[in-house]
Amino acid sequence: MEDLTEVLRAGETVVKRRRQSRRRRENTATIDSRNFTKANWFCRMMSIPAIPESQTSATLRVFTMWSAVLAYFISGLLGVVFPELLSALFFMKFTGRDKAYWRINCALLTVIGFLYIVMAKSRPLITGNGAILGTVPERLLFVVAVLVWLCYQSLLSLPFAAAFSLLDSVLAIVTYIIWYRNTPEASLKKCLVEIGKLMIPFLGPAKNWSSNIVQIISYLEMVISVTFMVRPDVARDLMGLDAFQGFSRGMVSLFFMQMVVIGWLQVLGGGDGNEACPIAAVFYRIAWKVPVVSLMYYFNHLERGFALAVAVADLASASVILISLCVEVLPSKKDN
Repeated sequence: MEDLTEVLRAGETVVKRRRQSRRRRENTATIDSRNFTKANWFCRMMSIPAIPESQTSATLRVFTMWSAVLAYFISGLLGVVFPELLSALFFMKFTGRDKAYWRINCALLTVIGFLYIVMAKSRPLITGNGAILGTVPERLLFVVAVLVWLCYQSLLSLPFAAAFSLLDSVLAIVTYIIWYRNTPEASLKKCLVEIGKLMIPFLGPAKNWSSNIVQIISYLEMVISVTFMVRPDVARDLMGLDAFQGFSRGMVSLFFMQMVVIGWLQVLGGGDGNEACPIAAVFYRIAWKVPVVSLMYYFNHLERGFALAVAVADLASASVILISLCVEVLPSKKDN
């Protein structure tokens, strides 16, 4: 009988050890997976793997992502590759540097689409949908107003201004309706409160330094871009641009208008504390914007001053953000 008891105890001990060993392996695999995701900046930027969300957030984010893909990202790429095709649709005949400015504007439109996609897939630190809601006033109040202003001065064609004003207005209104219909106690005040929580760096829940730095840099870019948008002649003199012909003046203003939009999207992304925004801010500059500008200058499509100013500003901004990201990663490496 005693022998049987000892055998049973030995069996129980073996089973416990196997269970503990299995748990250790599972925990190790989970930790390794988390560490890989944290170290893999592309996965963090694209929020891979995705996490479950409420129905409101899921619907709003899916709409934001796919509308950005179709309305901004793809059309921007087409405009870069086939500038004459899209310009013909808007009755804009190129003269002088118009074609080059059109291409660089389409490159920025691609960036805007990319940032919308990243925002839609990101995991905000602050509860709510303030980042996506922040695009509603940007589209309705800023983009539409600037396009109407440029069209009124005959700096852009009426079909172009009308098409993008209508597009942004519809997308903004649909975004607000989706949020309003699926959010308990939704109101305009609640919408503005959610947006306002993201505006000031260092306030609210503790965020990574990279998020705060992205916001500060973006605010600075917005101030400079608004100045050049309103006074493209100042940008021309400072960057040594050619004399404006055709739609060149309007294209330069449009370029800086889109820079303001990009800055605003990064303010929103940095404000809600999602870890994807700082990585995306580095990625689009190094992987897309700077190479496009450099190639256009190499083939003599852009003026030297324009290309140099854009490239230096973007590389400097990307470097500062990248340093902050690297500093944030260092403690986790030491722990490992």
